[in-house]
Amino acid sequence: MSFLISLLVVLHLICWAVALGTWVAAARTRQPNKGMAHATAAAVVIGLLLAVLVSITGDPNHMKLGIKLVVGVVAVALAYIANKKGPETSSAVWFGIPTAIVLNVIIAVFV
Repeated sequence: MSFLISLLVVLHLICWAVALGTWVAAARTRQPNKGMAHATAAAVVIGLLLAVLVSITGDPNHMKLGIKLVVGVVAVALAYIANKKGPETSSAVWFGIPTAIVLNVIIAVFV
C-alpha cells in the first residue's frame, strides 16, 4: 500500500507541474492549452484517491485535505473558464490559475 500511495503522490505532483508548465508556456499569448485544464482535473482526482487511501490506512489531516480540495477545485474551475474564454480571459482568472496551483503545492508540502 505504501508503494501505491507514493506512486499516486508522484503522479499528483506531476499533474500540478504539467498544469503550471502549460500555464507558463501560454502566459505570453494568454492562449490557454487544454492540457492545463485536464492536468488540474487529473490532479484533483488523484488527490481524492490519495485522501481515500490515507483515510483507510492511517489518520489523515482532514483540515489539510479539505483546504487542498477547495483550492484544487478553484484551480480546475479557473482553468476550464480560461480554456473556454481563450485569449479574452480576465486577468483575475488568468493569474488565479498559477496562484491556486502554487498554493496547493505549498499546502501539501508545508502543512
